[in-house]
Amino acid sequence: MIRLFYRLIAAVLVGMMATAAFASPANPQKNVDYQVLKVPQPTNTGNKIEVIEFFGYFCPHCYAFDTTLTNWARKQKKNIVFKRVAVKFSESMEPHQRMFYTLSAMDELTNELHHKIFEAVQVQRVNLRTDEQIFDFVEKHGIDRKKFAEMYKSFYVKMLGNKAVEMQSTYEIEGVPMIIIDGKYLTSPAIVSSGNQMDLTEQEMHVQTLKVMDALVAKAQKEKAVSRKGSKKAK
Repeated sequence: MIRLFYRLIAAVLVGMMATAAFASPANPQKNVDYQVLKVPQPTNTGNKIEVIEFFGYFCPHCYAFDTTLTNWARKQKKNIVFKRVAVKFSESMEPHQRMFYTLSAMDELTNELHHKIFEAVQVQRVNLRTDEQIFDFVEKHGIDRKKFAEMYKSFYVKMLGNKAVEMQSTYEIEGVPMIIIDGKYLTSPAIVSSGNQMDLTEQEMHVQTLKVMDALVAKAQKEKAVSRKGSKKAK
């Protein structure tokens, strides 16, 4: 009986260890570490994997994740094409969205300036709620005020904002930050944390999320490779 008891205990422990390994961020599970978009969206990034961050300058969690995510994207640049989409959940968020797309259209949005905008809003509490406040801010950071204002009010920037709102709907974005991988996998620090019922600090959530993202990029790469082989055989 004693031997049988210890065998049962050992079997339970092994099972627990296997389950823990199975559910690890390096081996992410659907509806736990990530979700799958109901209707996958096409990508046009060739052999690389498209990674989109939906974010807002109003969001403190986006700010907290920004440097970590930027560094991750830099390390993964051989494998991915990284894009940002500025969300607009209400009309009050439109000035921030216009600022992002204006700077992008002018090719002035470096990672450094992107982070400085976050710092201004989240740390320094700079008011960037009106057009003039935004014009003042970008001018202080070396951007030509007149050229910026012209682009900011242009139909082109309005179109980019409308496209972003359309993408929010298509990708079912209800909160930020949200990461989309290869047009079909959705993950975020909030998903990873709540899915695993982890009591983690925000920094720990970021570490776990990046592991999930690494695994999803690798998964998407394998799926692309299989698809390419299938296409060649069909020819």
